[in-house]
Amino acid sequence: MVRSFFVVLVLGVCVLSVGCRRSGGSGSEDGRDGAGATRLVLKYQPLWGPPEPFRELLAGFEKANPGVKLVTEALPNSSDLAHQFFLTSLEGGAKDFDVLVADVVWVPEFARAGWIADLSAEFPPERLREEFLPGPVEAVVVEGRTYAVPWYLDVGVLYYRTDLVPHAPRTYAELERFALDAKAKVPGIQGYVWQGRQYEGLSCNVFEALWGHGGHAMGENGRVLLETEAAREALAYLRGLLVSGVSPETVMGFGEEEARRIFQEGRAVFMRNWPYAWSEAQKEGSPIRGKVGMAPLPTVSGEPGFGTLGGYQLAVNAHVSPERRKLAAKLIAHLTSPEANLVLAVHYARNPPRAAVYDDARLKESSPFIAGLREMAERAKPRPVTPYYNLISDVLQSEFSAAVAGLRSPEESLRRAQKQVDHLMGEGR
Repeated sequence: MVRSFFVVLVLGVCVLSVGCRRSGGSGSEDGRDGAGATRLVLKYQPLWGPPEPFRELLAGFEKANPGVKLVTEALPNSSDLAHQFFLTSLEGGAKDFDVLVADVVWVPEFARAGWIADLSAEFPPERLREEFLPGPVEAVVVEGRTYAVPWYLDVGVLYYRTDLVPHAPRTYAELERFALDAKAKVPGIQGYVWQGRQYEGLSCNVFEALWGHGGHAMGENGRVLLETEAAREALAYLRGLLVSGVSPETVMGFGEEEARRIFQEGRAVFMRNWPYAWSEAQKEGSPIRGKVGMAPLPTVSGEPGFGTLGGYQLAVNAHVSPERRKLAAKLIAHLTSPEANLVLAVHYARNPPRAAVYDDARLKESSPFIAGLREMAERAKPRPVTPYYNLISDVLQSEFSAAVAGLRSPEESLRRAQKQVDHLMGEGR
């Protein structure tokens, strides 16, 4: 998921009895502390909310596993900084942490490099497919083997003003018509705001439009599919939003927060964003409180759209000892259980990757908004699942941006992107 927040509260600070400290230099090579307990270190990105529920979740693991001392260490909130940390640490053979969070696009990269352990014995792919939603499973199963377990997910969705449009648009044509009708009636309002800046958020929007035009991000042979009719139509559609005035030219500089602020101030009819924006829109004092609906993204055909999958997974550091690997897998099972999914959903607004949790009466009662995300979560699709994604993402962002800005035609941008991506992935085309 692609967001920019300041760190307000870091959970895990002084968690349990060990506190929050650097793990290097405070234990033996096999991870035991001075008292002989096995230290198990979890590296994760911050959660926001009351610290007690997460502390209790971690304490439950220690209680069930006597002799284990659990340590949590929070990473920078920035996904890019966290990725760089893991690149440096894991490439250097770091053994001072056991369980790590992995962004949805990191798992194939880390698996191919041999940095994260094969968890297929503990979490068989077929069992994951039975218990978890399809998108998150697709992101963690690489070449038929499990390398991580979904922890929580995110998905791109459409927000709309219920007081300005008759219903959520099902097709792109409806969205454009509703937006232009509202613009004609409400002076100064924008139609549709989304993430058009040259960064990963733009790629998410492009892939959603590609899927919405019936396309596929990857072929069966693992090639990223860019020079296709669906991709051309997707870029032409996004460019057309600016040309027609449905979207303002300023979306070319928008990330998530820029789009959210415009929409929350009551200055746009539609917005593409992540579910986090819902709670912001409903806060006391929000000009659009009670006037917002959320729906799947539209498509060219009118069937519910596919939002880009975001979120984090839990993986095991392949460099640690077999004993610590075994304990790390047990910790992952604990933190990704149905009960843990519920804790993260109710207290931290993290969307469950387990299908059954959406039907839990406790979730429906305490967090009906999250329970209502099931349809959109079920249809979430990952960006191309390839070890090279972080390598090719800069190419995609650059060429997608050029097409949306009108600097190059969709055909030219996609031709250039396909050539560069094929070269980086060794396609030999």
